[in-house]
Amino acid sequence: MTEQRYHVMGMTCGRCADRLGSEVGGVLGVNGVHVDLGTGSVTVTGEAFDGAKVCAAIAGAGFEVAAVL
Repeated sequence: MTEQRYHVMGMTCGRCADRLGSEVGGVLGVNGVHVDLGTGSVTVTGEAFDGAKVCAAIAGAGFEVAAVL
């Protein structure tokens, strides 16, 4: 299982976190998404997912990837 964390800019509320979790959760190969609104981090787990597609899903939800941690 692979795990990757992303620092995301622009999340301000629980609805933002829910929207982001739904978008990222739809990426092929993603099994789990944990959004931490307080730190602005998103932890993605899965068997084999494409990090570029995760970043694209984050952008598609209206947020910006500040860093891949």
